[in-house]
Amino acid sequence: MIGKRIGGRYQILSRLGDGGMAIVFKAKDLILDRLVAVKILRTELAGDEEFVRRFHREAESVASLSHPNIVAIYDIGEEEDCYYIVMEYVQGMTLKDFIRDYSPISINESVHIMKQITRAIAHAHARGVVHRDIKPQNILIDETEHVKVTDFGIAVAVTSATITYTNSIMGSAHYLSPEQARGGKATVKSDIYGLGIVMFELLTGKLPFPGTSPVSVALKHLSQPMPFPKDFREEIPQSLENVIIRALAKNPDDRYAGVAEMYDDISTSLSPARADEKRLVLENERSVSGPGSPEDEDSEKTIKMGPIKARDSADPEDDPKMDSAVQPSKSKKKKNRTKRWLTYTGVLLLLITSGLIIGLTLLPRLFYVENVSVPDVTGKTYSQAVQTMENRHLKVARLDRSSSSVRKDHVIRQDPEADSQVKADTEVSLFVSIGPETVKMENYVGYDREPLANSLKDQGYKDIIWHEVESTTVPEGQIIRQNPAAGKDIVPSDTVLELTVSSGKPRVSVPDLTGKTRDEADRLLQSIGLSADFVTGDFSDQIDKGKVIDQDPASGNEISKGSTVIVSLSQGSEQKQKDIEQPIRIVYPEGKKDYGNGRSDSKNQAMHIQIYYTDANHNNVLFADEQITDTKTYYVPFTLNPGEKGSYRVLINGSVKKEGTVDYPQ
Repeated sequence: MIGKRIGGRYQILSRLGDGGMAIVFKAKDLILDRLVAVKILRTELAGDEEFVRRFHREAESVASLSHPNIVAIYDIGEEEDCYYIVMEYVQGMTLKDFIRDYSPISINESVHIMKQITRAIAHAHARGVVHRDIKPQNILIDETEHVKVTDFGIAVAVTSATITYTNSIMGSAHYLSPEQARGGKATVKSDIYGLGIVMFELLTGKLPFPGTSPVSVALKHLSQPMPFPKDFREEIPQSLENVIIRALAKNPDDRYAGVAEMYDDISTSLSPARADEKRLVLENERSVSGPGSPEDEDSEKTIKMGPIKARDSADPEDDPKMDSAVQPSKSKKKKNRTKRWLTYTGVLLLLITSGLIIGLTLLPRLFYVENVSVPDVTGKTYSQAVQTMENRHLKVARLDRSSSSVRKDHVIRQDPEADSQVKADTEVSLFVSIGPETVKMENYVGYDREPLANSLKDQGYKDIIWHEVESTTVPEGQIIRQNPAAGKDIVPSDTVLELTVSSGKPRVSVPDLTGKTRDEADRLLQSIGLSADFVTGDFSDQIDKGKVIDQDPASGNEISKGSTVIVSLSQGSEQKQKDIEQPIRIVYPEGKKDYGNGRSDSKNQAMHIQIYYTDANHNNVLFADEQITDTKTYYVPFTLNPGEKGSYRVLINGSVKKEGTVDYPQ
């Protein structure tokens, strides 16, 4: 597909990725001069009329969406059973790759990302569009962490044909709601469930229901209780975990009423007012045993005691077997215990009162932490930023990010932002550039030079150098090798791409064959690796017949060894058709005296003369047919072609008496 033009205007530049239903290419809109992403449906699905119909319907409805966090759709088309969607091109990575590369992601950063995603989905729901396939693979994020949701409404068109694409189905199964796993229709609540899974993975770096097959994963969605995110990452605020608990409720009725409500809950999840929030427990929802689960909390709150055994240290007054003589001392002992209890209580109250006084006066000073204004360290080197933060009594957490605009080891951004008021010893996340994002070098070997050269213009390489070499095996114009090699991690803006292209077979200069004989021309061409194809050429007054009068290619041209030169041989001077008169004399029979005046000495009978002739225009045609009584000369008009002859026959009284030929005059 590289170099091909779709819809007459979208030049395919490179492959971005593929899934179970489509392959996505980076392309250039030749009319608007901008980069776009073109999603082309797999040919296996293009023949499914139901799929195509739903695909068109859903794609057209999504094209009506307009939101800063939704990938815009520019065009929808069809070309020779090739169905495609032209979308906004986003320079970045999928959220799946982002989680894989940068996990653990800070709490604040995760909230920032989820707010963008939920805003996008809420916008779509408000316009009647359900996504149906929410997963990190369908969410794009750029180096500024601006989020774009893509692939709206496409999953609904999946037919049985797509089940062969195991990886794609598997990817979606991890984010499938229980009602979808049962085969039910995807709804707004299904999208909320998918958002909950994405949020779980974003905060923990893990999937709540891992598995080795789509079926096993789907069964877990249906039957297994959700593991708690805090079991994997303790610092997750309870208020934020509660958002996930509600979004991942097995019963859709227990989830948020809408994504807008979920967005509001996420937006306030880090506010101080929710700092002491208790873990949300939904009716009919089972929890998972393990650290921090409600089952553990219940076990700590409700302790089942065993039966009481022997009373090893019982007071005497409680013993029913005590002798009645001892009973009178019971009252005295009781009074002594009461007096001691009052004394201890008084001392304890005195200590508590003193402690409160000391605490109220001294503890605020002991535990008070001053507020600090967060300095602006964006653009500074990491070491400079650390020193600046430490000077303000702030801690630093380094998070590496790719960036094509910020120099390596310099701070891209910070969280909290500059001038924020925080407590001393607060941890500030510094997003540090590790330089431009690397990409895998594509394999260009085997591509044709001309379309490839056009597609490489927008790839961002530092420079492209072309080399040409002769090859007896690789067709002319095809790429033989490249440097860097395919599959190597590169930064295009720092890379000089060298491409070696075949110039075809070794080339030789065609010699001048004019005037040479056939044998001379044949020997000369063979000596330099060429062959000759001899043909009859034109007439020539300058070139003798049988010698070379013309050739193709002309002398001086460079052609590949083994090629054939067409050699034209001269016909010599041009000869034209000529007309001549051939005299044929018929002598009257001898023995008769001729007086010279046309009279004979006796009366003779006449001779019957017939003359037939053949030339360029006649074939045995009768020229003369008459009776003669005297000698007579006939002049027969012959028309002759070069190299040809004429002929004639003379019949006297019905018998052939004379035959002859006439040559073309030299």
